[in-house]
Amino acid sequence: MDATELRTMLRSEIDDAVAPYLVSDSLASSYIDDAQKMFCRLTEGIEDGRSFTLSINTTSEWYDLDKSILKFRKATNAATGREITLVNQEKAEAAGIYFDGRQAPLQALVLGIEKNMARAWPKPNVAMTVALNVFRLPKTIAAGDELEVDEHHHQHLLMWAKHRVYSIQDSEITDKFKAEKYEQSFRAYCFQALKEQVRARRIVGVTSYGGV
Repeated sequence: MDATELRTMLRSEIDDAVAPYLVSDSLASSYIDDAQKMFCRLTEGIEDGRSFTLSINTTSEWYDLDKSILKFRKATNAATGREITLVNQEKAEAAGIYFDGRQAPLQALVLGIEKNMARAWPKPNVAMTVALNVFRLPKTIAAGDELEVDEHHHQHLLMWAKHRVYSIQDSEITDKFKAEKYEQSFRAYCFQALKEQVRARRIVGVTSYGGV
């Protein structure tokens, strides 16, 4: 289902299917875009192991991170496949990481010192490309675009879109009770979706039985 089809469904469910609309096409589309992004914020986001890299050089310790990244899963040297450690600032010292000006091949990226930035440790003395495996926000959608979240979630996104619609400060459409009801339902759905995502990534063990 694409964004236009979902917008049509939204109009049907809020009884706003005949022009002139109470909610404009652009506003309805923005609510669907917001719903997809909110779904990803409340779950794990879009798995992405191909879109993001860092070009490490020998002159800088600081590297910009894409603002759409929600969570890091893994970082590797793109040339060798060897893992680069990811460390939160709060655990850096316990991991033996001190920014003392020492230069050596990159071993770790420290996250959380500044928003949307990573600091390399030690200060790199070898240039390399680091490949990032992440969870991210979906790309902004417009009418006709395909959504990035799985299709079985699409209709449930309308709960957040309806929360936004009924929160509009307009006497013809504002409904505080419906706005709160749809927000609560959406958050509950996302909680279940998150549990499903975590369970789906869990590796199922295989038990071997010896013969008698």
